[in-house]
Amino acid sequence: MKIRRLKIKNFRGVSELEWSLPKGHIFCLIGKGDSAKSTILEAIRYVFYPQWNLTLSDSDFHKGNIEDPIVIEATIGDLVDDFCSLKKYGHHLRGWNKDTLAIVDEPDDHLENVLTVRLTVGKDLEPQWVVTCDRNPEGVQFKQADRNKVSVGLIGAFSERQLSWATGTALSKLTEAQSLNELLADASRTARSSLDVDRAETLKNFDAAATKSQQIAKLLGVPVTDAYKAHLDLASINLKIGGLVLHDGEIPLRQLGLGSRRMLLCGIQKMGLDEGHITLFDELEFGLEPHRITRLIKHIREDERGQYFLTTHSPTVLRELTVEELYVVHRANGVVQVIPAAGKGLEEHELQGKVRSSSDAFLAKKVIVCEGATEVGFLRGFDDHQVENAKDPLSFHGAALLDVAGGSKVRAIAKAFKALHYNVAAFADGDADDQFSPAHARELIDAGIPVIMWSDKLSLEERAFQDLPWPDVLVSVQLARDSFGYSVRDQVATKFGSKLDPDIGNWEDSAELRTAIGATAKKSSWFKDITRGDRWFRAIRPAFEDEAFAKTNLAVQLNQLWAWIEND
Repeated sequence: MKIRRLKIKNFRGVSELEWSLPKGHIFCLIGKGDSAKSTILEAIRYVFYPQWNLTLSDSDFHKGNIEDPIVIEATIGDLVDDFCSLKKYGHHLRGWNKDTLAIVDEPDDHLENVLTVRLTVGKDLEPQWVVTCDRNPEGVQFKQADRNKVSVGLIGAFSERQLSWATGTALSKLTEAQSLNELLADASRTARSSLDVDRAETLKNFDAAATKSQQIAKLLGVPVTDAYKAHLDLASINLKIGGLVLHDGEIPLRQLGLGSRRMLLCGIQKMGLDEGHITLFDELEFGLEPHRITRLIKHIREDERGQYFLTTHSPTVLRELTVEELYVVHRANGVVQVIPAAGKGLEEHELQGKVRSSSDAFLAKKVIVCEGATEVGFLRGFDDHQVENAKDPLSFHGAALLDVAGGSKVRAIAKAFKALHYNVAAFADGDADDQFSPAHARELIDAGIPVIMWSDKLSLEERAFQDLPWPDVLVSVQLARDSFGYSVRDQVATKFGSKLDPDIGNWEDSAELRTAIGATAKKSSWFKDITRGDRWFRAIRPAFEDEAFAKTNLAVQLNQLWAWIEND
């Protein structure tokens, strides 16, 4: 069985979510942390919870609001025949249009038969499961045994239980019809009988205490039928099914490494479940090396009988998946949206390549599309500066810096992230119209993407050397010479057109010299990687305490960018 639509109301961080699932069997949820990805998985697990004793608390309600009930609805298709029987849920069948992703309340021969299961939890914290439809909103009870048949399994950080034969685990579903309860009852009796062997030695002190207890009983008039002795109580030692666990020889497999346990559980979930399964895999990469991630995803992709819901914060996982398997989760004021990366109208953005080249940014809330590594490093330094001035860092605001390695790529990548409902800003030079022009900037601004672009058609280096106080200009030149090993005097002199004093400290401020330094820094790539861009900003950081510098284009544009970052 497979989920066709999911609705969640008032559950944990989700006030409202409605997600109609397209065709496919892998749904990897990505996006910023705390966007409710794991909550979606938990909602699926709860609506098909295989046991009767689902425990919830007030904190499971959105913002603790117990006045509004938790409601989780999952519409499932690919139904087993038993569920379609009129003796079961046949009167509640509905139709699913796979083309329009819409539910029709009356079943139709041209549509897939589906059932809608609803879990409701009110302030009394008592869960109620029903199969419902518009024709019968009250529904009928969705029994525990039938929830178990849906075969939903969660593979999370703590999954040792799944390596046992406890109720609802994949191992219990794989087991033949042999009565496990009878088997374990016999094991309990065997354990009891084994104590009678060598009783005189092994239970000597215990039987002595029992004899004294018998004497006291007789003294107090308590009847003694035979003789008191120490023995195991079958009721106390009754082994539970969950106590039967998978072993490798004498070693329980729960002692495997975390990654190995999770891979094994994924395989068990697939193996032998002829009617399919729904596997929830939270943080797929947890405990796994990249090569094992690759193997696991291949295994998942080959298992078309199952339906997989994954979450990840790993660029490695993103690079292994196709764009059709990725779904971006956004949350605003509790309202959650799930955006398919391969949705209609997104073809022009060629997202598959961007996922592979820019995977880190897909895991953020806000994306600053930077023309190159210099801009990324410079903004990292600016981030540190803001933190030292009691501002919250980029990470707090969920902002990622993306190096697109060229101005010509800024526009397309910014528009692609915007199409997936990310908050996007562009940070680009203005020195090459054939790469990124004012017209390109206006196109992005019209699309709701703010653009940081230096005035006078300058690059970052050229703009900085025009605007920085002269002492910070000299500090920058010295940094390029002493730390990065450039022959800055000769390089600048070539652009300047005349000799320069060997002592950089003796250079005198002039518009011509500033222009020559900026052009040289750009052409000779003084700061053209992230590390050097970061170190350059740290070297000139004192300039940002200067009141006159605060009015320059460089400072104004950076502050405008930061205002956008802080605007949640």
